[in-house]
Amino acid sequence: MNSLYSNLKTIFVDGEVFDYIHLDKSVSTYDKLVQTIDKPLKLILFYGKPGTGKTFLLQKIYHDYKNEKPIVFFPRPFFEEKAFIEALYEEVMKQKSPKFKHYNEFLEVMREHIVSKEKAITVLIDEAQLYPSDLIEKIRLMADSRLFKFLFTVHKTDKEDLLAKDYFQTRIWETIEIDNASFKEIKTYIEKKLLFHKHFEHTTLFSDKHYKIIATLTNGNLRSINKLMYKLFEILEYYDLNKPSHLSPHALHVKYVQMAGISLGMIHA
Repeated sequence: MNSLYSNLKTIFVDGEVFDYIHLDKSVSTYDKLVQTIDKPLKLILFYGKPGTGKTFLLQKIYHDYKNEKPIVFFPRPFFEEKAFIEALYEEVMKQKSPKFKHYNEFLEVMREHIVSKEKAITVLIDEAQLYPSDLIEKIRLMADSRLFKFLFTVHKTDKEDLLAKDYFQTRIWETIEIDNASFKEIKTYIEKKLLFHKHFEHTTLFSDKHYKIIATLTNGNLRSINKLMYKLFEILEYYDLNKPSHLSPHALHVKYVQMAGISLGMIHA
């Protein structure tokens, strides 16, 4: 037996680029990123706390421009120079990489190809904080060749500010930061998620009191909002299937949002 909440909860599983929600911060950050990528810069740093939508914006940029300009997106980190070079070759050349004897051999092959195209390759690197420093140094040398331009995406955490690391601080040409969503953006995000998936009638379940609780529990972090909303609809799914008399189809008691928060450890009961 299925519940209408079964479908609602899947809306808040981290989605694909096609599920992109226009928020003030994400739109302005997207525009800044695109404008910066178009500049003749070698190294760009894009940072923010985990869950602010950095990866999603990179996915969207790659999806929007992959047929218009030479661009590569690496969503997962590399830990060895050899693996990185071979993957970069295969993304650019669209064929299996040869076994390069050394870094300079790779660069010579790339120079012959890229110079003929008269455009540097833009490389979007997610999770750059996980790359070893010696590989970051090699990437910097690639950028110095002007054959590639790199956009590093890193997490800014409370424990460690990656901007303070020497290889980011002294070599980056431009930095762009994205913050957590505001109260207004949280409301927009949830409503648009429901509308995008044709669940207009369920937007009436939420009022400002619900959004205030959600904002407090998640601090405007999109990943945390997705987790909280998924858990909320999972709880409602349980009640709908097992104790339907407890639910009103037109109103949502704030206790269910609080129950979701407790379940996720956002509230310590």
